[in-house]
Amino acid sequence: MQESQLSDGLALQAKTFLQKTTFFSGWTDEEISEIMQHTQFIEFEDGSVIFTPEENGSRVYLLLNGTVEVLSPDKRTVLAEFVAGELFGEIALLTGQPHDAFAIAKGQTRLLEFPKDGQPLETVFYDHPRILAHIFQSLLIFTSQRTRAANMLIKENSPVVRELRNQVYSDKLSGLFNRTYLEEAFSEFCKEPFALIMMKPDNFKQINDTFGHEVGDSALIFIAGYLKKKFSESSILARYEGNEFAVLTHRHADREAARTFAEEIKTELETLDISHLLKGEKFFLSMSFGVVLFPEHGKEYTDIVTKCSGMPLTGRQRGGSMILFPEDL
Repeated sequence: MQESQLSDGLALQAKTFLQKTTFFSGWTDEEISEIMQHTQFIEFEDGSVIFTPEENGSRVYLLLNGTVEVLSPDKRTVLAEFVAGELFGEIALLTGQPHDAFAIAKGQTRLLEFPKDGQPLETVFYDHPRILAHIFQSLLIFTSQRTRAANMLIKENSPVVRELRNQVYSDKLSGLFNRTYLEEAFSEFCKEPFALIMMKPDNFKQINDTFGHEVGDSALIFIAGYLKKKFSESSILARYEGNEFAVLTHRHADREAARTFAEEIKTELETLDISHLLKGEKFFLSMSFGVVLFPEHGKEYTDIVTKCSGMPLTGRQRGGSMILFPEDL
């Protein structure tokens, strides 16, 4: 076995190859380039062992040329055969379980190993949650198409997949859903009418400037915890970015119900006592809200989420403590 970094020429060839595979079809050049930074090129001689039973499955392999046979632990039965362009090793990676078979190179074989050195996916792409989400989604689709049994295993039994979901869709500071979740799950939300309510403190900068950003983070955590206790599981609560929070509700999907719901949230947040975070100093939040209805105000992500996210800032610019609908802009 020979391991090496990809030369510029081979990297370009491998990148072109990746884009033509089923797994990476539809990926952007930027995403493919990021993948390539964490990929390693390996050559195997005929008969070389690629992985063994009980070996930890921490990577997937893309076959560039040659053939790979997957054999039963006693090496008497050929369980599968892979040819150029096919991916293998993904089930062990997703389930966090060791391989249960041998993978043997047949003839001179070249592979791309990803991620190189077996680094955990969530570690490699910690700063690139969208790419991690894309990988996660593609692996799930790819594997579920391969076998129904593998699909059930991934959905129900994999601690690795549960951790990946948490890494991709959870905001690290607040523990709420994050912006990536709203983007990835948007089509699911649109199966029935809903109201999106986005809120932002008008005077949060005063907390940061007076008490420091660490206290500001503590305030965000406190607000997030308060909101989590208030809303039922039928509402989706997320930290969109910075100090802006989002609530998506199917139960308050018309204008009157959405406004009433937003006013209720606004009243409670503006009377919330956060003095214990500010060395006992009395301080009350001033909150501005944006409310957008689906499908009344639009059907695309930019019509709903992107439009709504800017409305609390408009409310602050108009004096603060406001609830705005698109027609109010």
